[in-house]
Amino acid sequence: MTPKKKQLEPAPIHSVGILGAGLMGVGIAAANARCEVPVRIYDSNPEMLETLKSRLAWELDDLSDPAMLEATLRQVQPSRLEDLAECDLLLEVIPERIDLKAAVYAQMGKLLKPTAIAATNTSTIPLERLAQVFPRPKYFAGLHFLHPVRHRELVEVIPSTQTQEGVLQRLCDHALAIGKTPLCVGDCPGFVVNRLLQPYLNEAMTLLQEGVSMAAIENAAKHFGMAWGPLRIMDEIGLDVVFHSGRVLFEAYPDRVSPSPILITMIKKKLLGRKTGAGFYHWGRDWHEHVNDHRREPSRFCNRAKEIIKMWKNERVEKHSRNELAIRMATAMAMEGGRIIIEDVVGEQGQVDMAAVIGLGFPESKKGPLAWFSKEHTEKKGR
Repeated sequence: MTPKKKQLEPAPIHSVGILGAGLMGVGIAAANARCEVPVRIYDSNPEMLETLKSRLAWELDDLSDPAMLEATLRQVQPSRLEDLAECDLLLEVIPERIDLKAAVYAQMGKLLKPTAIAATNTSTIPLERLAQVFPRPKYFAGLHFLHPVRHRELVEVIPSTQTQEGVLQRLCDHALAIGKTPLCVGDCPGFVVNRLLQPYLNEAMTLLQEGVSMAAIENAAKHFGMAWGPLRIMDEIGLDVVFHSGRVLFEAYPDRVSPSPILITMIKKKLLGRKTGAGFYHWGRDWHEHVNDHRREPSRFCNRAKEIIKMWKNERVEKHSRNELAIRMATAMAMEGGRIIIEDVVGEQGQVDMAAVIGLGFPESKKGPLAWFSKEHTEKKGR
């Protein structure tokens, strides 16, 4: 009788290599460093590595003990690309373009040691499409952190059909080890979090075209209980990133998401949000020094954005109450949540609601968009 092969326990991830030292890459590096996981980080732009330590310090500014801060900073080392070959996990954190990712994946495949796994931080592109251009797809999956990493507990873990059994378990275990809550989701454009977010943002852009002011939209969202208004969210993410993510979803769901002419015009005018000092908000003259400080509030709405919105505003201005504005935006998110359940991207309503609350800052008091929508309509029927 042939003895059965012993199943090996999934090996823990002891070191992380990150390709891309932008806003997300630095946030993910800091999350690992806080939990004493060594990180090696590479960027093709030398300036991003030169400013790495100062930007990491912003992410770790809650560490009041100077010795602890310095020890945590030492966990993250700017590195050459080939140095990342020693890491247990290689994580790609670059813009949402398959051509760019394919070029990086050709290099990552050569660096991947036999026991290592590779992951992408993509927020919208289906893993199946990315696995087709990754040289070793069995060792490849999605590990999607949310912005800002420091304040968002959720991490989406996504397989392709080729992802080897055990890879997802290792990624989930690692997420837990660095204090995050992993959510395994089915592969589709936008997964769960961005499928919830984009219709919400899309509705805000529609309201702008209907003549609703930026202040009214933001105040309605905050009064509803959202951590940030939709325009602040876009400024924080970057309007170009919002557009590229939205384009993937528009191609997949053209009946539900449409490219906003306001957004496109703002991108053409280089109004990309916090990272350029101006988007829907003006972030102050010293914005560059505080670009990683997510506690910093913008100084005012951007006058150039107001002019662009005026260009695209409908001639007939619609009137809405604050409650109506909030309900329209939250309903757009809830309707997409229902489709996510129907399509079996996740198995339970509670997972969608959890993703919205701890991933998007949906008000915890309302228990998530689906729970809120159900309660709202139950109460309406009872009136």
